[in-house]
Amino acid sequence: MILFEIIVWLCCFYLLFPLFSGLLAVLRPRENLREKPFSANFACIITVYKEKDIAWPLVRALLKQDYPHYQVYLVADGIEETLENQVQDEKLTLFQPKPFLNSKVASIALVLEKMKKTHSHVVIFDPDNLVPTHFLGVLNRYHAAGFQAVQGKRIAKNTSGTYAALDALGEYYYDFAVRNVPYRLGSSSTIAGSGMSLEREIYQQNISLEMQVLKEKGLVVAEDKSLQVQLVGSGIRIGYAAAAIVFDEKITAATQVGRQRSRWLNSYFGQIPTSFRLLLKGLGSGDWNRIYFAVMVSMPPMVILVGVSLLLLVASLWMKVSYFFLLAGCLILFALGFLTLLAWNHTPMEVIKAIPKIPLFVWGQLSGMLKIRKASKDFMATSHQEITEMEPLWEKRQHEFSHLQAWWKELR
Repeated sequence: MILFEIIVWLCCFYLLFPLFSGLLAVLRPRENLREKPFSANFACIITVYKEKDIAWPLVRALLKQDYPHYQVYLVADGIEETLENQVQDEKLTLFQPKPFLNSKVASIALVLEKMKKTHSHVVIFDPDNLVPTHFLGVLNRYHAAGFQAVQGKRIAKNTSGTYAALDALGEYYYDFAVRNVPYRLGSSSTIAGSGMSLEREIYQQNISLEMQVLKEKGLVVAEDKSLQVQLVGSGIRIGYAAAAIVFDEKITAATQVGRQRSRWLNSYFGQIPTSFRLLLKGLGSGDWNRIYFAVMVSMPPMVILVGVSLLLLVASLWMKVSYFFLLAGCLILFALGFLTLLAWNHTPMEVIKAIPKIPLFVWGQLSGMLKIRKASKDFMATSHQEITEMEPLWEKRQHEFSHLQAWWKELR
């Protein structure tokens, strides 16, 4: 009975956590950046695996940045034929490693070893990303304000189709709940795996550790998750740049859901011990950044949290009826919070309309749970199909970000 009650109260806590954290965040005055004269020199790293065409639109988008101090490094791994640059520009450096590296971490380590010594910061991209012209300029403002690590605003590139819209729904929700909210509460944004910028020396230290893991285990599944815990654990606060927009491709088929979610679930369970140690460290030092961040990243994935809560709801009819009403109330508030956070993040109606189809995504996530053990041995990379250029995408979508236009005007 005691164990049952502990699990009930933990579920209730995490069901209410997003809504009440969000309320506190929107009521709190926005943080003003106190910038000092500073110009970062960015190394923009793009890692490609077996897909020779997917990254070129991103390369072209980066070469059109308003910000002057950067170099683009493209690593094309796992491609047999010798590639020729589709884009000829002195700001682009192409690496095509032989033998194949078969690892995103190893590809990043290659660039860190061979890139120019003048770079002060590293920005990581997935090959399917796209960024508007102001992206690097916004990141520089946060670094000029003293942030050593900054996460951009990752948003769905494609929203047409059931599974793309459902995947986008999660991206809009988590972008606000685990990136914007903690940052506005004085803690740290989580890292999304792409669209983040870090001081070069800090990132080199992290990748060196990940390369040791790669040599020992042969695979690194969630380098972004271990990176964020290391950063916060060392006392670094991760900033969130809401105006630094990163478009990210969403999945388009049911078969991709299980592959993607099994990798994410594997990384979540793998990081629980380090998150708990981070919480203890924060409590011992009284560090709000570490405490809040550890509590937040320990929150169970939505499908597990809601699923367990529903099972407890039924069980409480036999165990303790008062808990039935407690859990029912918390589940209702969780649903309300989910919709509220989507609204606060200006989620497009096309994405909102996908909410009734969430059970389709849940089914895919359940299949992903059956593949968690496989994800610890296989990276299970997601294939990309949505190849488009930045200009037509921005012309179509920029109205969604009208609330951020004041930022961009200041950069011009």
